[in-house]
Amino acid sequence: MWLDELYIQRLQRIEMTEPWPAAGPGLLAGAITLVFERDAVICSSPLRYSHCQQGTVTAMFDGQARDLGFRFTVLPSDDAKDLPRDWTLNTQSISTEAWLGPHTSTNAAPPWLLQAEVEVGSEAAAVRLHVFGAGWLQLRYRPDLDGCIEFAPVNRHCASPNHVAVATPNDAFGWLHPASAHPFVMDNRHWKTAHPRDWPWPLARAWRSQPTSSEYRQVMKAALLARFSQHDKLRRRLKAMQCPVTVAGVPEGLIEEVAALV
Repeated sequence: MWLDELYIQRLQRIEMTEPWPAAGPGLLAGAITLVFERDAVICSSPLRYSHCQQGTVTAMFDGQARDLGFRFTVLPSDDAKDLPRDWTLNTQSISTEAWLGPHTSTNAAPPWLLQAEVEVGSEAAAVRLHVFGAGWLQLRYRPDLDGCIEFAPVNRHCASPNHVAVATPNDAFGWLHPASAHPFVMDNRHWKTAHPRDWPWPLARAWRSQPTSSEYRQVMKAALLARFSQHDKLRRRLKAMQCPVTVAGVPEGLIEEVAALV
């Protein structure tokens, strides 16, 4: 479907899968779905959800083949409403000013789509949408932010963090946490997670109370290597990571060491 078929359709809601707390006026998530009156646009991260790491290549706007970086699908709204979502942002319950910032119009005008185009820069192409009452917005792939999709005003990107601290599996980059629910097999044993509470009892008894010991580091390293080696999508995300991280329960520098080995 050509996006011009969405023109003058009202944007009813925005749905986000694995949302991030955005540093700025935009939205960040592993997948963002724009639900219009009759049709929906699903933008998803190939790094997180696809075996193929290439984004959608489209020539729908100017006849030139453009790689969007992310996966881009248009389908009837009824087919999209039952897809799993972790969190929903309803455009009727949040003001344009609160979402996009005070530089935009605060009129209570319906958020109709007026125009769409592709912006080509030094990175992968981005989709620009002209939304009545909100101006030009941009859908952009952010491989530097764990493969997120960014939906933000044009020229107002979400900032890349200088450092990420992971305290729980529910945080951004929570898949790095030892308690992340990604089971694996090591030494012919099934490990529920890499967290010390799930270590086999002899190891747990000997080393989980000594997180600064070299033995604890060796066990954690072996467990993380096994987990990332056995989960392709996690391994791709680990290899693509572009900022330093500190993970609760993981010795300093061990994540980077594991990334270099898997």
